[in-house]
Amino acid sequence: MQKEELDFFKKWFLDYVDQFSSPEAFIQENIDLKIEHTSRVCENILLLAKAENLEKEGSRLAETIALFHDLGRFEQFTKYRTFSDLESENHALLGVKILKNAGILTILSRKEKDLILKAVEYHNSMAIPECTETSSEFLFYLKLIRDADKLDILKLVSEDYEKKEEFRNPALEFDMPDTPGCSEKIVADILNNRMAKLTDAKNLNDIKLLRLSWIFDINFPAAFSLLRERGYLKTILYSIPEIEEVQIVRKHIDSYLNAIETRPRNEAMKTDIS
Repeated sequence: MQKEELDFFKKWFLDYVDQFSSPEAFIQENIDLKIEHTSRVCENILLLAKAENLEKEGSRLAETIALFHDLGRFEQFTKYRTFSDLESENHALLGVKILKNAGILTILSRKEKDLILKAVEYHNSMAIPECTETSSEFLFYLKLIRDADKLDILKLVSEDYEKKEEFRNPALEFDMPDTPGCSEKIVADILNNRMAKLTDAKNLNDIKLLRLSWIFDINFPAAFSLLRERGYLKTILYSIPEIEEVQIVRKHIDSYLNAIETRPRNEAMKTDIS
């Protein structure tokens, strides 16, 4: 991908999201939140790309995926007033639909266009697709966007938890009630090194634990390093009331991260571009 093509996509994106400006403070706050989130995910993906020694053309492709990964969020929130896909529609599929209807990716090669659309489609999936038709190149870019996206969402929510309750953004936690306890299913998923499911979340504690479970879907060594340096996991962990299950989860996560740090690099990330 050439610089001129990336510049065109950046201008188109800004023109597109401008149509969702709203006089309603709640809507505008969350539209701005997603614009800023997109910008930081672009920064994150470039950091990861640099750590993986990606060439300029590949870095531009990665940045384009980051630019468009949450394109469906703007229409979703304006229409449904929520970021919950379960209560509205899959924002990734909505983003793919918007890109196809706009036709802006036709300036790229068929290979680049298909890779971007597939990466946007699967960036929020519970699991990375496994099939014989899935190329190692696609998996590489998909893992890049999944890591870059998670890094910024963890930043957003950890910062929100440090605010006084009246200044927090309920849309970030899908309006879940702040009730005692936590889901046994979510705790079990974490103790078995699995990402937890949103359908098992019943309260705010569950959402916090679910976000912590994302470490089991982090792929790149640089992403783990950034998580450690920025302290997002620690902030989220210590925002949950001290109950026995949370103490067990904390020890398990610490053990998992320590094991990752001592693992050889070629085992920590097994997917390369071929």
